[in-house]
Amino acid sequence: MKVGAVGLGNRAAHVFFELKKINPNYSLVAFVDPQPIGKKFAKEKNIFPTQEYSSLEEMLNKENLDLLIVGSPNHLHLEHIQRGLEAGVTIFAEKPIVANEEQTWKLAELIKKYGKDKVLVGLVLRYSKHARSIRKLMKEDALGKIISLEASEHIMPWHGGFFMRNWRRKTSYSGGFILEKCCHDLDFYSMIVGCRPIKVASFGGRNAFVAAQSPVLHGETDLDVYQEYNLKGWESKEQVFDSDADIVDHQVAIIEYENGATLAFHTNMKVPDEFRRFAIIGTKGMVEGDFVRGYLTAHNSHTGKKIFDENFGAAFQQGTKGHYGADQLMLTDINNHFLNQSTNSLPVGVVDCMEAGLVAMKIDESRVKNQIINLRDMWDKLDSYNL
Repeated sequence: MKVGAVGLGNRAAHVFFELKKINPNYSLVAFVDPQPIGKKFAKEKNIFPTQEYSSLEEMLNKENLDLLIVGSPNHLHLEHIQRGLEAGVTIFAEKPIVANEEQTWKLAELIKKYGKDKVLVGLVLRYSKHARSIRKLMKEDALGKIISLEASEHIMPWHGGFFMRNWRRKTSYSGGFILEKCCHDLDFYSMIVGCRPIKVASFGGRNAFVAAQSPVLHGETDLDVYQEYNLKGWESKEQVFDSDADIVDHQVAIIEYENGATLAFHTNMKVPDEFRRFAIIGTKGMVEGDFVRGYLTAHNSHTGKKIFDENFGAAFQQGTKGHYGADQLMLTDINNHFLNQSTNSLPVGVVDCMEAGLVAMKIDESRVKNQIINLRDMWDKLDSYNL
């Protein structure tokens, strides 16, 4: 099966590498990317394609592709997805699937025309062992009705430094930090609650990665930690604390769901020990976990008795950068469903990805406007497409 990539960054190269390990019949035959930072990884793994094209149109015209991996900067996803769909190719698109609300409605038109099964998405947390175990607990009614949640995704300075130097630092390219980095989480908690957010409020800004907080001003001379993930690609810069970024480096969001459940979410890109932690509180039980450290526990709310206790392994112990093992689980499922040309039994689909993106966009709108945002009109508009 012939695979092409538009945007051959490290993420796209890693996705294909894991896919090929699952099914050796896949071949990455061609790519389009003027600065393919995934080239080194791809060559090391003997998966680097022999054919490079200067445009996606040329690649689609000359290669009879079965699958197109869209790993380009977020603001280009819509155009690349559209070109692939028009050529009759199945798409695997990285998250977020588009970069703004206007693009979301254009994508909705494409999905209505070509069908949901033609676009697979890289929202990985629903595939994780944590998600599978929580779904089982919920099926057994161990948690009861979900009442409230608190969650966070914090990243270390080297990762924050990467955001300040990479194209993701510009909202016009990435769609903003909470969309680019946290749409996984927003999708995951919507899955847990079982319905859509209806109101959002948010606060945040950029207060850590600014010139006034440069470690140099406090006597530090070694700033290599902020350059640790030093992949120089399209629109990359060297500056960290004096970056021309317009994204935030910390943000909190408060979300109310249609069924009355609430979520308090916090993200920060300059913490000394990162974590991706959550507590999900229901009428019958509570489940707590951390994707980074690997643990997941659940307790009965009435007796306090522990009803679930598992550690899937800390991220740094797993020997993989694949989202705590979720990449492998995701691509196993995607391989099976790609061969069957159906996404009905996948835990997440393109509409879920669009919804998580829209929520992230409205969270940022709330932060900018300093007001609570009601999402009812937005959902009515999305539902009008009958996806």
